[in-house]
Order: sequence, then C-alpha cells, then structure tokens
Amino acid sequence: MMSRGAKNHPRPGLPGVNLLSPATFDLLTARRLRGRFAAGALALVVLAAALWTVQHLRITETRKLVAVEQAETARLNSETRTLLPVKAYVAGVASQQVTVSTTMAHEIYFSHVLDSIRRATPVGASLDNVAVTLAAVDPAVAAPAGTTGAPAAAAPTVSPCPGPDPFNTKPVIGCITLSGTAQTRSQVGDLVIALSRADLFVEPFISTTSAADRSVTFSGSVGLSQAAYSNRYAKPEAPK
Repeated sequence: MMSRGAKNHPRPGLPGVNLLSPATFDLLTARRLRGRFAAGALALVVLAAALWTVQHLRITETRKLVAVEQAETARLNSETRTLLPVKAYVAGVASQQVTVSTTMAHEIYFSHVLDSIRRATPVGASLDNVAVTLAAVDPAVAAPAGTTGAPAAAAPTVSPCPGPDPFNTKPVIGCITLSGTAQTRSQVGDLVIALSRADLFVEPFISTTSAADRSVTFSGSVGLSQAAYSNRYAKPEAPK
C-alpha cells in the first residue's frame, strides 16, 4: 500500500516553463491570420470565377437566341418581300370589289319586278301599260347598308308616287305607273291587295277607274321598295 505522503507527490509530465518568446507567438498568430485570409481570398476568387462563368454562359445562350431570332426575322422579311406582289394584287381586288359594289349597288332585277306584278294581277284583269321611273341617285352616295366594303347609303327618296295618305308617304327607290282593264272593280281591288302584300312594292294606289262596256279601265301607281335591289355584288362569291 502507498503511504499518505505519496498521494501529494506531483506526477511526472512536461515542464510548465514556456521557452518561446512573445514575438514567436505573435509570428504564429500572424501566420494563422494570413492562412485564414488566404483561404478566404481563395474562396472569394473561386466564387467570383463561378459567377463569371455562369454569367458568361447566360450571355452566350442569349446571344445564340438573338442570332436565331435574327435569322428567322431575315427569313420572314425575305418571304414578305416575295409576297409583296400578292399583297398588291389582293389590295387591287379589294379596291375593284368596292368599286363594283358601289357602282352596282342600285342594280334592280326588273324581271323580278315584272313577274311580281304579273303574279299580282288577278285573272280577268290585264295591264296595258307599265312604266318604271327610278329615283335619282347621287353618284357620290355609296351602296346600300350591308354592302361589303362600302359605306352606308343615304336615306331613300320620299315616294314621288301618289299614295293613299299624301301626308304619310313612305321611302321608295322608284315609282311604277300602270294602267289596264278589269272585268269588275273587285278585281282592281284584288290587284291593290296583292301588290301591297309583295315585299317589292310600297303603297299601291289606283287613282282613276271608269266602267264601260262590261269592263273597268283603271290607272294608278305603286312605289318600288329597296327589296328590289339585286345585291348580287354585295358580297364576294365563296370559292368553290
């Protein structure tokens, strides 16, 4: 067993005397600081190089995209120059379409008008004279409303035909004067009713009637509505 005095005896170890001078410690500290600074500077250099590389790659990709778009723009410009004659042709066709629509806007199918009058004439009555007087149209006035490529038309002319109500005449594009004979006055009335039901006519009016030798002679007029316009040049024909 060890004695009680042996427990207080110091154990062997390194000497507790520091033989390095303070200047050496300062040098070691400076070296450590310089190492840390160099490591930080190196990290900053690596980070800056990485950022520069990424930015350079982005700029390179952007330049490639710009080059591609410039090439596409050049191609489209070339095709546009090639299609300029087509554009001029289309513009010429559109201009001609407007001209035709404006010029032919007031075209009337007189054959339809005469057929409608014939159908309205009752059996036993006959027309001896039919004359059409169209309202004056200003050449500067455009085609009727709804005509493609043309402005709206001016207000229709007030009816020059005598009507049942001279104080409430309706707009018409022309006046048809007619005269003929019928077997009875009832047939003349049937003619007026049939004309009033047709879309082509406005305010049919029989101004005079005279009965003689089992027949009735009559004369009158009827206005021509805008439904008489053919409008066949209002819209271009669809391609077949």
